[in-house]
Amino acid sequence: MQFYAPGKIMLSGEYAVLNGAKALAFPTSGYGQSLSIIENMQSGHRWVSFDPNGKWFEVLFSPDFHRITKTTNHSQAVVIQQLLLFIKKHKPQLFETSLFFKTKLDFNRQWGFGSSSSLIALLSKWSGVPAFDLLDISFGGSGYDVAVAMENKAILYQLSEQALSNSPVYRHRYPVWQNIDFQLPFADNVFLIYRNIKQNSRNEIKKYRQKPANAKQVAAITRISEALAVCKHLDEFEHLIEQHEQIISTILQRPTIQNELFNDYQGKIKSLGAWGGDFILATRQEAPAYFKAKGLDTIINLKDLLI
Repeated sequence: MQFYAPGKIMLSGEYAVLNGAKALAFPTSGYGQSLSIIENMQSGHRWVSFDPNGKWFEVLFSPDFHRITKTTNHSQAVVIQQLLLFIKKHKPQLFETSLFFKTKLDFNRQWGFGSSSSLIALLSKWSGVPAFDLLDISFGGSGYDVAVAMENKAILYQLSEQALSNSPVYRHRYPVWQNIDFQLPFADNVFLIYRNIKQNSRNEIKKYRQKPANAKQVAAITRISEALAVCKHLDEFEHLIEQHEQIISTILQRPTIQNELFNDYQGKIKSLGAWGGDFILATRQEAPAYFKAKGLDTIINLKDLLI
């Protein structure tokens, strides 16, 4: 058996999505994760993970999953153990024989493209256990990334305080999303640049929760996400992402990445995900030359990511 799930990019709604703002996110074409499962001919269960640089993680479990017999990363092994024990509790028929799990990422796992969320989606697709149940007992977060991985489409995503029809329950909140046709006519003028810094999203979220977005800021982010979803012109896009940056800057009480590090750049720059690491977005054709001169060589044209 083999399954595939895409990675993700959150274009708007970072941080504020936790307080009910709509977020705009889309799957990454060509950058995802696969899961294959076959019978393990030896006693117990085996899990091996690969990325473009080769094998980066392995764990061996006892037949009942209660014991980690060997691993290259204990904390990672514990998370996998929790997930598989949860699946076994709800779907014991899947574990009548010992299993060999193999995952493979199409992207560098430091990029923040969704290695965890795509894994949740893969395990859900295989097992039939609801993805948000698996998220609840493992990685946490807003859940937007899992929704993208499950849908394989661009979405407007929101956490609601009230149950809606067919809405999954996640930590007593209700994720609601709308699939959208997200096609930016000017996508060849937008680039993603990796900063060569891996940001810890969980730590950044903890800081944010100490002083989260207020109702007015949440409403403003929602309006921006909705406008970006139907945006057709580059100058409007630049205006929207600049507004978004200023709102999040006010909430976090820290300067935007453009003001802090790239204030001489003529286009517009937006942080993606947790501020301070992973990818940034930049507009205009000058972006590749400008950022390569800054020593940032991982640059992806947005048109190559949109499905």
